Amino acid sequence: MSQRIFSIDKTLYEILTESPSRAFRLHELRVEYSSRSGEWAMAPNKELFWQIYMQIQALNMRKLIRREENPSGGGILFLEQLFWDYPFNVVEGLFLKRRS
Repeated sequence: MSQRIFSIDKTLYEILTESPSRAFRLHELRVEYSSRSGEWAMAPNKELFWQIYMQIQALNMRKLIRREENPSGGGILFLEQLFWDYPFNVVEGLFLKRRS
């Protein structure tokens, strides 16, 4: 059974794969992404939040991540084992290309 190749932003992919805990919050992803995108000057604003949110939702639909509720509030995202075997198309500046 073939899988559709999923395009993911390179910086977001690096953030997801470099985290030792393999656990994320959307707000933390947005702030970290913004801090790493200095040359593109992507502020941690609402537009960046929605771009990351849509990528996370697409990963969730493919069952590559899961969301668990945190007892203190909010959701925490975890990478699933399938994430590591999935054939991603890692694209440099994907979020910038979608904006233009």
